[in-house]
Amino acid sequence: MINKCIFVLILSAIQVSLIKGKINSIFDEKITNNEFKQISIKPELSNVKHVGRYLIKEDITYLLQSGSAIEFYLNAKSAEIILAGDGTSIYHEEYEKPRYAIYVNDNILLDTTMGKREKTVLLFNNEKEMEIKIKVILLSEAIFGGIGIKSINVISSVSNNKVIRPTEKKKLSIEYVGDSITCAYGIEAKAPSEYFETKTQNFEKSYAFLASKELDYDYSVVCYSGCGIISTGNIMSQRYTKINYFSSTNNEWDFEKNHNDIIVINLGTNDFGYVWGFRIDEYVEKYADFLQLVREKNPDSYIVCLLGMMGCEDLFPLINEAINITGDKKIYSYLLPAQRLEDGIGAEYHPNVVSHAKWGKLVAKIIKDIIEGKAD
Repeated sequence: MINKCIFVLILSAIQVSLIKGKINSIFDEKITNNEFKQISIKPELSNVKHVGRYLIKEDITYLLQSGSAIEFYLNAKSAEIILAGDGTSIYHEEYEKPRYAIYVNDNILLDTTMGKREKTVLLFNNEKEMEIKIKVILLSEAIFGGIGIKSINVISSVSNNKVIRPTEKKKLSIEYVGDSITCAYGIEAKAPSEYFETKTQNFEKSYAFLASKELDYDYSVVCYSGCGIISTGNIMSQRYTKINYFSSTNNEWDFEKNHNDIIVINLGTNDFGYVWGFRIDEYVEKYADFLQLVREKNPDSYIVCLLGMMGCEDLFPLINEAINITGDKKIYSYLLPAQRLEDGIGAEYHPNVVSHAKWGKLVAKIIKDIIEGKAD
């Protein structure tokens, strides 16, 4: 009787193991229907749409800036995606591991942080073959690392060159250059007393993402918390041309292959404490120098300079002085309203979702007016 019980327990353990195996991967069982086949696809430029700054290294596509993403359609019965940690980020403390999300047909499938060298995620497993839209997006900022996409594995009956295709490009594209505000620092925190963690940093709720969505434009982002024009140790002119300044490879971004029609610069908040006194002239000069760097990399783009989301409005006249030095007629400046206490405040006194939503609509209108020739 005891031996029979032991046999039953062993059999049950084997069955549980088999069930877990099926959950872990759609490729654990062989395909018995000759109509379908297993296909492994790399997230190359011909297969997926890249949103924002990214790096392809050893066949892995790394998303390395706020909002960096890949988007694509799959014509398949089942699919899974294999993700990779970007190296340094897997050693971060829990509160600073990179946050990312995966969408299936515009519905959230996963919103979590990456703390492993590799992770397999089941995207869908349907009875019938159909076309499914997929998006993988980095929600936290570049300082805390990114995520890599190693491969997309599918079960499909269609040929290799038809199983995947990129989502469509938008009519125009915006690049956002900014600090922690653009990074959506602490945007989901409930109170200013909360300390920062990547779990409350969500680029999809930022003014930049919302403005782009309202306009139906593509976007690209380069932003770092604490960054500014003369902020000690956090100078954007040193970081602007890099894919991710904090990446171990520190690669240059290819501006010619990744053109943006509008460049939105939201810098100055972190400079405020450094400027007054003997650094006013330096600030104007360095801001003008940075505008000329941005113009060099984006010869035909409109440039929009923003300030005011966290106050610091006294710097606005200095920004206008810098614009006048360049003599560039395609540079505009706007002083935005500051966040309000009655709307709530995010982590460490950063703007929350309510403030970002208001600015998203306002920035969208500003850009629309410029494009349509209605700006002053």
